[in-house]
Amino acid sequence: MRAFAITLDSLVAIAFVFLAALMLYSQTFYSYAPRGTYLKQITLDTLTVLEKTGEFGYAIDENSLNIRSMLRATPIQICMQLTLTNSTGHQIFTIVKDDCREHGRELQVVTMPVEHDGKIYSVFAQSWYKKGSE
Repeated sequence: MRAFAITLDSLVAIAFVFLAALMLYSQTFYSYAPRGTYLKQITLDTLTVLEKTGEFGYAIDENSLNIRSMLRATPIQICMQLTLTNSTGHQIFTIVKDDCREHGRELQVVTMPVEHDGKIYSVFAQSWYKKGSE
């Protein structure tokens, strides 16, 4: 009877170690998002931060310096272009991250409305991976 308890205890311990190892392996092996999803998330996060901090309003009032700084703060392999238009479609500004003129193979596009002084504007964001980092 004592040998049976020791054997059962050993099997439970081995099963526990196996399950723990399986959980750790699955977490480390599948911990990253696909490239397109990562690119889209960075773009959405950048737009959300710019909207919540009121930077689009400052840019409409002709001070886009902080938007340029925010684009420079994105990961080095990601390029981004932001275009702001008013309700009639007139372009207020277009800002492109430094050294990011050519589009890569993968392009993500996000559009969102922004309100400033009771008027509605549209932000059109395009993001892609810098040439050579694809």
